[in-house]
Amino acid sequence: MRTAVLFDLDDTLIDLQYSRRHGLRAVQEILTGLKRVSLEELELAHDEELNLTYPRTLDGSLSAEEAGRLHIHGICRRYNQETTRVAEAAAAYARAQQSNPRLVPGVEGLFDALRGRAKIGVVTNGCPLQRFKLELFDLFPLDALAISEEVGAEKPSPAIFRYALDELGMKKATMIGDSWDNDVLGAVGCGLTAIWLNRYRRTCPVPLLAVEISGFEPVEDVLNVLNL
Repeated sequence: MRTAVLFDLDDTLIDLQYSRRHGLRAVQEILTGLKRVSLEELELAHDEELNLTYPRTLDGSLSAEEAGRLHIHGICRRYNQETTRVAEAAAAYARAQQSNPRLVPGVEGLFDALRGRAKIGVVTNGCPLQRFKLELFDLFPLDALAISEEVGAEKPSPAIFRYALDELGMKKATMIGDSWDNDVLGAVGCGLTAIWLNRYRRTCPVPLLAVEISGFEPVEDVLNVLNL
């Protein structure tokens, strides 16, 4: 096969947005003062809090449980809420999020269509837990898997993309991901073609750098973008 497609994992293949919304609804049931905040606004606030701790969770200096409490504490601070039930709310968030997993709609159909036509790989920041997620959703076999903690480099570094290319045994590939900075800029900086998965209608920073898609359905449209 002469074609290869690389995917980001979280919020590209696995629908963390869906799971997170279940978690945030559980938080609102405990911290009832947050019910006045729309789910969309609460999600943006949570995303900003997550980004503050992400480097520390990635390097292992902050556990997932500690980070979860910091996220909820930060949200409480933003909206002047009491912090006495932060631990309880964080635990409820984790339970609700973990019990509502799903793939981004269209992923299974796209993978089925790609197998036999193109090599498939995943390039993801994170720890070996990412491998468990792939197993949970039955996304193996893959032709390449680059997990930042295992590779020793994280997106947008060219090193993690080159690692995936080496596993594919190819010099070129198309990268599909939801993060403009990590996936699009990282891939383009390594000489790859990029497709930006923009499910939430964000403004494209530089349209000439990447093809933009809003989802994986219908599958035929994505295959056309990939020239397959």
